[in-house]
Amino acid sequence: MAQALHEQAAEYIRGRIQSGEYPVGSQIPTENELCALLGVSRPTLRQALDTLAREGWLMRVKGRGTFVTEPKVAHESTRFVTGYRAESEKNHRTLRTRVLDLAVERAPEAAARELQLPAGAKVTRLVRLRHLEGYRNNAPVVYTTLYVPHKLFPDMAQLDFTDLSFYEVMAGRGLEVRHASRQLEVVPPPAEVAAQLEISPFEPTILITSTGLTGDGKRVEYTESYYPAGSSSFLIEVDR
Repeated sequence: MAQALHEQAAEYIRGRIQSGEYPVGSQIPTENELCALLGVSRPTLRQALDTLAREGWLMRVKGRGTFVTEPKVAHESTRFVTGYRAESEKNHRTLRTRVLDLAVERAPEAAARELQLPAGAKVTRLVRLRHLEGYRNNAPVVYTTLYVPHKLFPDMAQLDFTDLSFYEVMAGRGLEVRHASRQLEVVPPPAEVAAQLEISPFEPTILITSTGLTGDGKRVEYTESYYPAGSSSFLIEVDR
């Protein structure tokens, strides 16, 4: 089936951005210029520009014009169970991690509930801030807090997770995460999270809570991850 005119126009502009002809931060040609160049009507062009804005390629500023922006990071954690480091490597990006906290504590209510722990049970809490090298001037892309039952991994707090993959470490201990139950919602970020993500506390975030299980159904991790909504998208596949 032939592409619609607005899809062809969007593909042309997207190609100019990807080639560097329209670099990040630059203003693209005016609507009149693009209409003449592409031989399309203004409504058709505006439909193309709206598509590219939704994808994160463009930002339209009233009274000034349309500017090239860096596209959103397309996260794949909603498609399958994988570590963020493996996902980044698959997409040819270099992941950088800063460990903000790693300590043993009493399980918070949500963690205790999702991990099916008794009241007062101990967990190891790992807080990490992650960014992709070179993306948006190295601005953080996710703030993650992870809880693991202390009895399953008593020496976890002794490890340095700056470069270690949590999923790989767990797999090496016979606790490979084979299934995850996840919930996604749009929420205002807690003040500490907003500060670490370098965003306004009024900017929405995507909160994904996840409970990881082994192949035999053992609950081994509960995670709360905040993604800046303005720079994040998620890939979802559904089969029938």
